[in-house]
Amino acid sequence: MIQRINKDVVSFLVKGDIFVPNSDAVREAKRPRGLDRSKMKEERGDLLSQSYSNTQEQARVQPVKVEKKVGRNDPCPCGSGKKYKHCHGKGL
Repeated sequence: MIQRINKDVVSFLVKGDIFVPNSDAVREAKRPRGLDRSKMKEERGDLLSQSYSNTQEQARVQPVKVEKKVGRNDPCPCGSGKKYKHCHGKGL
Protein backbone atom coordinates (compact mmCIF):
# COMPACT_ATOMS: atom_id res chain seq x y z
CA MET A 1 0.00 0.00 0.00
CA ILE A 2 2.80 2.44 0.91
CA GLN A 3 4.65 1.56 -2.29
CA ARG A 4 1.57 2.36 -4.35
CA ILE A 5 1.19 5.74 -2.59
CA ASN A 6 4.87 6.50 -3.15
CA LYS A 7 4.52 5.57 -6.82
CA ASP A 8 1.45 7.81 -7.22
CA VAL A 9 3.18 10.75 -5.54
CA VAL A 10 6.32 10.39 -7.65
CA SER A 11 4.34 10.09 -10.87
CA PHE A 12 2.33 13.21 -9.94
CA LEU A 13 5.50 15.18 -9.22
CA VAL A 14 7.19 14.06 -12.43
CA LYS A 15 4.21 15.13 -14.53
CA GLY A 16 4.25 18.63 -13.08
CA ASP A 17 5.51 21.51 -15.25
CA ILE A 18 8.05 23.98 -13.94
CA PHE A 19 7.27 27.57 -14.87
CA VAL A 20 10.30 29.28 -16.39
CA PRO A 21 9.87 33.04 -16.69
CA ASN A 22 10.88 34.88 -19.81
CA SER A 23 14.67 35.28 -19.73
CA ASP A 24 14.40 38.91 -20.91
CA ALA A 25 12.20 39.75 -17.93
CA VAL A 26 14.70 38.13 -15.57
CA ARG A 27 17.59 40.10 -17.04
CA GLU A 28 15.59 43.31 -16.72
CA ALA A 29 14.87 42.61 -13.06
CA LYS A 30 18.51 41.83 -12.28
CA ARG A 31 19.82 45.01 -13.92
CA PRO A 32 21.16 47.37 -11.24
CA ARG A 33 19.31 50.61 -10.87
CA GLY A 34 21.09 53.92 -10.61
CA LEU A 35 21.14 55.28 -7.07
CA ASP A 36 21.95 58.77 -5.92
CA ARG A 37 24.55 57.94 -3.30
CA SER A 38 25.37 61.55 -2.46
CA LYS A 39 22.11 61.93 -0.54
CA MET A 40 22.78 58.71 1.33
CA LYS A 41 26.13 59.97 2.60
CA GLU A 42 24.65 63.26 3.79
CA GLU A 43 21.87 61.51 5.68
CA ARG A 44 24.33 59.12 7.26
CA GLY A 45 26.47 61.99 8.49
CA ASP A 46 23.43 63.69 10.00
CA LEU A 47 22.43 60.52 11.81
CA LEU A 48 25.92 60.01 13.20
CA SER A 49 26.07 63.55 14.59
CA GLN A 50 22.62 63.16 16.17
CA SER A 51 23.49 59.87 17.82
CA TYR A 52 26.78 61.27 19.14
CA SER A 53 25.03 64.24 20.73
CA ASN A 54 22.42 61.93 22.31
CA THR A 55 25.11 59.81 23.95
CA GLN A 56 26.76 62.86 25.47
CA GLU A 57 23.47 63.99 27.01
CA GLN A 58 22.85 60.70 28.75
CA ALA A 59 24.39 60.23 32.18
CA ARG A 60 26.80 57.37 32.71
CA VAL A 61 24.96 54.23 33.64
CA GLN A 62 25.98 52.79 36.97
CA PRO A 63 27.06 49.14 36.84
CA VAL A 64 24.82 46.57 38.46
CA LYS A 65 26.20 45.39 41.78
CA VAL A 66 25.96 41.66 42.29
CA GLU A 67 25.05 40.69 45.82
CA LYS A 68 26.21 37.49 47.44
CA LYS A 69 23.71 34.68 46.87
CA VAL A 70 22.36 32.74 49.79
CA GLY A 71 23.36 29.08 49.76
CA ARG A 72 20.68 26.42 50.12
CA ASN A 73 22.07 25.17 53.44
CA ASP A 74 22.85 28.63 54.86
CA PRO A 75 20.53 30.17 57.47
CA CYS A 76 17.67 32.13 55.93
CA PRO A 77 18.31 35.90 55.88
CA CYS A 78 14.80 36.56 57.26
CA GLY A 79 16.05 35.54 60.73
CA SER A 80 13.78 32.54 61.31
CA GLY A 81 16.73 30.26 62.09
CA LYS A 82 15.67 27.73 59.44
CA LYS A 83 17.80 26.72 56.51
CA TYR A 84 17.14 28.76 53.39
CA LYS A 85 15.93 25.68 51.48
CA HIS A 86 13.20 25.08 54.10
CA CYS A 87 12.16 28.73 54.47
CA HIS A 88 12.16 31.28 51.63
CA GLY A 89 14.05 29.05 49.17
CA LYS A 90 11.43 26.33 49.28
CA GLY A 91 9.73 27.25 45.99
CA LEU A 92 12.95 27.59 44.01
